[in-house]
Amino acid sequence: MKLLAQIISWVFVPLFMPLYALLILMFIPSREDYILNDDSLYFLPDNVKWSLLIIFFIFSILAPGLTLVIMMKKGMISNIEIDDKKERLIPLLVTAGYCLVLYLFFVVKQSSSNFYLPKYIYALPLSGFITIGLFAWINFYTKISLHACGTGILFGLIYSYCAQSIYFDFSLLLIAIFITGLVMSSRVYLNKHTLPQVIYGFVGSAVIVFAINYFYPTGY
Repeated sequence: MKLLAQIISWVFVPLFMPLYALLILMFIPSREDYILNDDSLYFLPDNVKWSLLIIFFIFSILAPGLTLVIMMKKGMISNIEIDDKKERLIPLLVTAGYCLVLYLFFVVKQSSSNFYLPKYIYALPLSGFITIGLFAWINFYTKISLHACGTGILFGLIYSYCAQSIYFDFSLLLIAIFITGLVMSSRVYLNKHTLPQVIYGFVGSAVIVFAINYFYPTGY
């Protein structure tokens, strides 16, 4: 059972969750709320989908992951999961910084080329920046589960997308809920966090990500 909980923790590392969410929304059928709305991720051309996934992989997984490895090699953090609350501030701020750079990259790209992408491509890194920045501040007072924060990002994005669709496969939400339950249970079982810590992490990130992705202006 312990091995299974550890595997779940590694498969659903927080850095992976934005990419998982995009994969789900890009490849599971859905239809947006308005016929003339261009915010559909499912109907993007395949070459655009894969280009976006590669960009998100670089900024949300590769760059932060390499930064964590370098920090661990230099003795700035004890392990890649950053279990020690005192070691979390700099990694969180660095990860938030990558989210901000990704958001600005898309904004500048859009303004210079006049090529519009679905609003979620802009809102997701922005919501990541705000969520992680807030959690970095909260970390001064209490330790919140970053894994639960990751599942909150997954659920918040999928829920906001579904709430603005006239058709979506209900399995989207079921997948997000199932993953959330697995991850939160695993973190508590491994004694990495208490139940309140995983609940606060999930609810806090889910609310922020949902709100920003839902209310982010269309046609930015």
